[in-house]
Amino acid sequence: MSKFKLDNRTLQLLNAQVNLSETFNHTLRSTPQREALAFRLKVERSKSDTLFTVELGSERHTLTLQNEKKMHLKLADFIEEIANGPFDSSNTADLLNIPHANRQYARFDTEHKQRVFELVRTGGVVSLDMGFELPLHVAMHRTKTRSGVTAIMSIGVKSPRTKCFTVCGSDIEIYEKVAESINHLAAAATPAAHAA
Repeated sequence: MSKFKLDNRTLQLLNAQVNLSETFNHTLRSTPQREALAFRLKVERSKSDTLFTVELGSERHTLTLQNEKKMHLKLADFIEEIANGPFDSSNTADLLNIPHANRQYARFDTEHKQRVFELVRTGGVVSLDMGFELPLHVAMHRTKTRSGVTAIMSIGVKSPRTKCFTVCGSDIEIYEKVAESINHLAAAATPAAHAA
């Protein structure tokens, strides 16, 4: 079954549009067939809350949310729920598509840090699941002439974001530079709608 999703561009637009009183036209796309489903969004903003009206075909749905910073993510969940049906936490396929408001991006947790430190010491390749649709790949080669590593990092497939650099020093100094670079790459890969 195809699941309709809002892309990152539409999430960025929603982030701006929730602050305006206007009517907007958008499109949901399904994966993997890329079917399109058009909808109209009417925003009526007041001082304390905002009324959203979503028109999808002959259906009309309304939602009122308190004005807050992440309100566009709740709206995105509402729109996707209209198109796909309610989120079912007991369905394992739905668990792969966590609602926007509950997603955590750029998670560089303790397990990741340990794996990267081991990579700094020995070299090799690791894929880090940091909450994005695709993992962040890190490859390191220990240099022979002096104590250091050459690191290559990438996230994405179609137009990946990449970093390549060489750093020298103790394992701890190298790890600090690599961890900083991973955080920068993760921040660049984070959809702007979620980085705010």
